[in-house]
This record gives sequence, structure tokens and C-alpha cells, in this order.
Amino acid sequence: MLKKVDATQGSMIKAIFTFSIPMILAAIAQDLFSVADKAVIGQMAGSGELAAVGATGAITSLIINGAIGISSGTTIVLARFWGQKDKEKIRSTIDTALITGVGFGVIVAIVGFFLAPIFLKATSCPAECFDGALLYIRIYLSAAPITLFYNYGSSVLRTMGDTQRPLIYILLGGVVNVILNVILCLILPQKVAAVAIATVASNLVGGLLVARRLCRLEEDYARVVIRKMRFDFHSFVRIFRFGIPTAISNLVLPLGNLQITSAINSYGIEAIAGNSASLSVNNVAYAFATGFSTATSTFMGQNIGAKKTSRVKKAFWCSTTLNVLVCGLVGVIMFLSGRFWLGLIVGFDEVNAINYGMIRLSYVCAFVFVHAINSSFGGAIQALGYAGIRSISNVAFNLGFRVIWMQFIYPLNQTFGMVMQCFLVSWILNMTFYAVLFTIIYIRYMKKGICKRV
Repeated sequence: MLKKVDATQGSMIKAIFTFSIPMILAAIAQDLFSVADKAVIGQMAGSGELAAVGATGAITSLIINGAIGISSGTTIVLARFWGQKDKEKIRSTIDTALITGVGFGVIVAIVGFFLAPIFLKATSCPAECFDGALLYIRIYLSAAPITLFYNYGSSVLRTMGDTQRPLIYILLGGVVNVILNVILCLILPQKVAAVAIATVASNLVGGLLVARRLCRLEEDYARVVIRKMRFDFHSFVRIFRFGIPTAISNLVLPLGNLQITSAINSYGIEAIAGNSASLSVNNVAYAFATGFSTATSTFMGQNIGAKKTSRVKKAFWCSTTLNVLVCGLVGVIMFLSGRFWLGLIVGFDEVNAINYGMIRLSYVCAFVFVHAINSSFGGAIQALGYAGIRSISNVAFNLGFRVIWMQFIYPLNQTFGMVMQCFLVSWILNMTFYAVLFTIIYIRYMKKGICKRV
């Protein structure tokens, strides 16, 4: 019997680990299956096809992640109502979140299909891999309604304390992905299309499993009954109000990276392949930051709803400490063993691609603990109701600063390492801003118990 985690009672550290570990494993599994995509296409096709898939990363993030960002509003709103045990608002929040996810998915699929060529040109995608990249994006985005339904549905399950089933669903979908990768690459002449189709199929499996679970929830007030689902405007406003800052942040990050992506692409196919491979290695460390930061926002949110101030404080400090220590250690380990992982993805004979990948790891993976601090601050600020601050910070540092860096600092020393330094410096500035603002908000809450209402 799979257990749900109750953030409002019991041992905090044990609960955080029980909640976070399945999320972390799910994110790592998802990344490993992405690595499998790249490894299969790298070994069965070559660096050109791998570069075609890698060149789509910033663009798919830009188009998909903005819509996914709204689901964070579901987490905050539902966590508060779950802590309050408000059955009516729990029901309307879940229904509205799922309908919203599918609706945004349809919009993303249509917009992405038509704007993909423009984005590829904007990022200076090399002509050698332009057609392959365009094909991959269009197939991938065709499944956006399914992808977003899975993400919104998983957010609902995790907020209710069930992080184990989403992990199982990702593993099952990932197995389908890997098997189809090999089979389709053997059958289809266009390897990029084969990998994209396999990814869509795995998303479909995950979406169907999430839908099945939501329709069989033990709590009748939370169980999804498709014929009775209703869109509630007030619930949508609550979700949107708390989710739009994260959506903006998710949009800002790839927007801020567009110039960086363009600069990376200018170094050629080997740089694109190496950067794409190193991003997969980075994502293992990012998974820990995401898991613990989600625990921060969920545990603080539920205890804010339950009016347990002491546990709100404990939730922040326990999850943040775990985030920094574990994420930092994993980042260093992944950096030190980076050449091995990069070789597995791009092929050990692709020395130049591996060298480019190691440059990224030295500036990003080795210092990922800074990103962990930022993610915990961001989750805590969002739980306290000040999600707008997260957007302001991301606009200022992940967009504004990176544009300034690429426009004025990078031209002074145009090297691949100089491009990668932009990530680290923007993280440090972001962390400083978060520290000051969070301290003010946190002291106010601990003294007066005041946070923004949902």
C-alpha cells in the first residue's frame, strides 16, 4: 500500500525525505530517459542528429514551461485548502487545474507548431540540423495537451502527499520510451522523428496513468469524475494569481537563454552536442533542488493552511538545509565524473564535444548548490504568498542580467567559458536578492503570522 505524506504532523525530516525522494527519483528517471534519447540517436545516427535534438532544448522550454508554471499555482492553492480540509474548494481547485492544463496544452501545440521555425532562426540553429530540429519540435509539441495534463495531474497528487505514484508512472513511461527509441530508430530512416515519436508515446502512457489514479482517489471530495468536472472561474483566478509569477519565471529563463543558445550554436555542432549532453548531466543535480524546493512550498503551504507556525518554520529550515547539502554533494560528484557521463551520451570518441560539455559542468554543475539555495528561497516565498517576487527576481537576473552579459561582457572575451560564466554570476546575484527579500517576509510572518491569502 503506497503511503501519502501528511506535512502537518509527525517527524519533519522523515516526511520531507519520504515526500522528496520519489520526486527526485522521478526527475532523475525522466532525465535518464532523455539521456537515452540522446545516447540512442548519438550512437545510431551521429552528432548531427544529436545536435538537431539539442538545438530544440531552449525552445521547447520556452513554449512548454510557461504553461507548466501555472501548475505551481495549483500546488500553493491546493496545499492551503488541503491543510484547512476545505472539501468544496479542494474539489473545484482540482477540476479547474486539470481543465486549465489541457486548455493550455492545446494552445501550446498550435502556437508551437507555427512559431517553431521563427524560434530556430532566432537561436541561429545551424543549417545542417535545422530541418531535423524543426521536425522534432513539431512532433514533440503535438503532445502538449497530454504533457500538461500529466504535469497538472501530478501536481495534484504530490500536493495531496502522493509522490510515489508519479514516480512509478514516469518509470513505466520511460521504459516505453527506451524500447520505442531502439525499435523506431531501427525502422525509421529519420532518427530524429523516431526519438520524438517515442517521447510522445511515453508522455501518453504517463498521462493515462495519472488520469486513472485521479479517478480512483480514496477521498470522494477529491476524486475526479469526468462527467461531473466543472471549470470554476474563482478557482482559476486563485491558481492563475499564484501560478502566473512562476509561469513568467519559466518563460524568462529560456528567453534569457536565447542569446546564450545563439552563442553556443555559433561554436558549431560539437558545441551544441556537448552542451546538450552536459545539460542532461546537470539535470541530475537539478532534480534534487526541484524535489526539496517543492517540499519547501508544499510543506510550508499545508502548515500555513493548518495555522501551525512552528512547523512552517521547521519545514523551511529542514528542507533548505537538505537541499543545499545533498544537491551540492551530487553536483560535485557529477562534475568529477563528468567525462564518463558525457562520453556515454555523445560517444567517447567525440573528444571536442566532451570538452565543451566539461566547460559547462565546471561552471554550472560544480556550483549547483547556489541554484539549490535559490530554489528553496523561491519555494518558500511562493508558499508565503509572494510569488511575484520570484518573477521580479527572474526578470532582473535570469533575463536582464544575462542579456547585459551577452551584449556587453561576453564580447570582451568571446569564449565558450565566458558564455557559461553567465549562469553562475546570475545565480549569485539572484541569491543575494532572494536572501534580503525573504528575510523581511520571513520575519514578518514569524512575528505576526501574516502571509498573503488565497
